[in-house]
Amino acid sequence: MADSAVERSICVYDPVGASGAVIEQFQDYVVMAREAGVTFDLRPYTDEGVAANDFKSGRCDAVGLTGIRVKQFVPFAGSLDMVGALQTYDQMHTAIRVMASDKAAPLMRNGEYEVAGVVPGGKVYLFSRDRRFLDSLEAAAGKKVAVIGYDKQAQVVANVAGASPVPATIASFGPLFNNHSVDMAYAPAIAYNALELYRGLGDDGGVAEFVLGMLSAQMVIHRDRFPDGFAAESRQWAANKAWDRIIPRIRQADAEIPERYWVPISGERETKYRSMLLEIRQQLWQEQWYDHRMQRLLKKIRCADDPGLAECSRSTEGGAVSG
Repeated sequence: MADSAVERSICVYDPVGASGAVIEQFQDYVVMAREAGVTFDLRPYTDEGVAANDFKSGRCDAVGLTGIRVKQFVPFAGSLDMVGALQTYDQMHTAIRVMASDKAAPLMRNGEYEVAGVVPGGKVYLFSRDRRFLDSLEAAAGKKVAVIGYDKQAQVVANVAGASPVPATIASFGPLFNNHSVDMAYAPAIAYNALELYRGLGDDGGVAEFVLGMLSAQMVIHRDRFPDGFAAESRQWAANKAWDRIIPRIRQADAEIPERYWVPISGERETKYRSMLLEIRQQLWQEQWYDHRMQRLLKKIRCADDPGLAECSRSTEGGAVSG
């Protein structure tokens, strides 16, 4: 198979560039792909928007992006990174394995595009330059929060919480937070060291011990440029072997945030946070911003894991108990 491998390009977003962790993790994938009949030319991008546009215009045969950015190509897969939808890595793994199943294959395609792999990017937390801003939703009112421009759900979260959204990019939100141009920012734990968010936290900052959502990294391909069966094999590899390699690093990143920064969110505060995120998911359901099939799948996973959640005993998110 290796002798007859087709040559294809894959443009990969890594905020650090060619020496970053994402590119490093893709090395194993390149080996797997060659065994499956595809030799990849790996091209690092530090600007995710440019990578997405180059893929859309056909300059890249495949592209590695964050989940929400994938939504424009394959809405079902891109809706995985839904706000508040998943709380644990076990739940995330269940979702990714469902996405890699034969039954879900039609949903992983949209026109000329197909998602050929999904891996975890980590739990997303709210970082604040002053831990007192995390005491309640009321305390967050009026505070400036960095919001990634294309992530509509984050803008809605800011608006519902009464915060003041400040437009940002994946490249700019770290500096905005670190120089206190914004009061808050949301990010996975891996950003704590990679983007030096401890500078923004300083002595008074805090990280809410509450999962706002899960970040994923996904690979999208132009379907007609790859051998039959390649995408399905690639999805299975990502859901199993890649997961086993990546998840220990993500758990390590969670553990690297010092204990002194964590701000427990429990009791009434946790209830309010969950209610707010449920309200936001319902709003975006009505606006059809999320793919409804993914929204139903994630609710089913949540409720199977924690049937005691208030939303699991009533009809929510589109009027379906499984929604």
